[in-house]
Amino acid sequence: MKKINLYIGLLSLTMFSLFQFSCEDQDSGVDIIGLESRFITEISQNRVTFTNVSNAATSYVWDFGDNTEGSTAENPNHTYDNLGTFTVTLTAIDDSGNSVTFSDDVTILTLPFDGGLVVNGDFEAGSAAPWIQGVDDTNPAPITTMNGNTYYSINITSPTPGSPFNINVSQKLEIIDGTSYTLSFDAWSDVNRSIIAGIGLSGGTFANNSVPVNITTTQTNYQLTLTATGFGAPDARVLFDLADEVGMVNIDNVSLVIN
Repeated sequence: MKKINLYIGLLSLTMFSLFQFSCEDQDSGVDIIGLESRFITEISQNRVTFTNVSNAATSYVWDFGDNTEGSTAENPNHTYDNLGTFTVTLTAIDDSGNSVTFSDDVTILTLPFDGGLVVNGDFEAGSAAPWIQGVDDTNPAPITTMNGNTYYSINITSPTPGSPFNINVSQKLEIIDGTSYTLSFDAWSDVNRSIIAGIGLSGGTFANNSVPVNITTTQTNYQLTLTATGFGAPDARVLFDLADEVGMVNIDNVSLVIN
């Protein structure tokens, strides 16, 4: 009877040990004979730098969670094309072929601004170039920075009703005759007032397609569909005429794209 009890005890201990090892083998990132999978992240807009802090691994397989091609680099960088939360999985493999995985979420909250045909449309390049104020190409547009955001800003204290182009901000770019564009921008003021926004020639007849836009004290995005009918040039422009009324004019995130 003692021998039977001893056999049952040894069998129970063996089964417990196998069960314990099996559990460790399945847990994400848990050691298999010292093997561990781990990473930390640094996020800049939509670009993520992954720092691998795995242990005892000699090769790696990354799944970035966005249905794109993964990586076998030790410390990869990855650029996400969309906003959202993505589950990133790192598989760490040792010389014996053992592997463990570790997963963590990466959340992308912002994407880089795309101005389309417009250069420095978000005014974040450190200066207003190639934006110009007035008709003098050497006069850069005034900008300001508040709460980490840089944008065009001017206070109109001496308006010229009927001649809104006396104070304007513009950027030269190619406009193709007969082509339809979407002009998108943010604008706001310290009062309710209007501005004129559009596309047109930078000289000669100054032919243009521009429309009045009513702006308020709330930063708002405006989108205009504009067709260059009967005009176009390599040095045409996107334009904002501001002098018709008194009040602050702030403009940001300007983009122009072909429809």
